[in-house]
Amino acid sequence: MSGAERGAKISVVVAENHPSIRENLRYVLNAERDIACVGVAKTGREAVTVTVQKLPEVLILDADLRDLDGLDIAIRMRRLAPAVRTILYSAEPTIPELASRAQLAGFVVKGAPLEELLAAVRRAAFAARTQPNPSDTHPKPRPTRAGH
Repeated sequence: MSGAERGAKISVVVAENHPSIRENLRYVLNAERDIACVGVAKTGREAVTVTVQKLPEVLILDADLRDLDGLDIAIRMRRLAPAVRTILYSAEPTIPELASRAQLAGFVVKGAPLEELLAAVRRAAFAARTQPNPSDTHPKPRPTRAGH
C-alpha cells in the first residue's frame, strides 16, 4: 500500500548548508498538514546518508553544498534511491535548465515565496506516488506463460 493510499504525509529530507534556512524549511514543512520533514542534512555527504537511510518521497537539495555539488548529489541519488524525487533549491539562475536536463522533479529559487516550494514538494510527491521513476527508461520484461 502506497503512502497516498494510506493517507500518509509526504516525507521530505532537507539538505541545506545554511543553518537558519535549513531550520526554517524544517519548521515550514512540519507546519503543513500533509508534509513531514523526516530528516535534515548540512553537507552533501550527510544528504546522501540521510536520504538513503530515510528514503523520503522528496529531497529538497541545496545546489551549493560546500563539500559536494548539489547536481552531482541529485544524479547520485537517482542511482542510490531512485524512488526519491529531488527538488533543487538554489539562487543560481542557470540551475533550472540543468535540473531539467538531469530529470529532477523540480527547481525552486531561494527567496521565492514558500508557497512555490510547498507546491513543488506536493507535485514531486504526487509524481512519486503515481508515475514510474523518470530514470527508469528501460522497458520491463513482460511475464510470459511457459510453452508459448
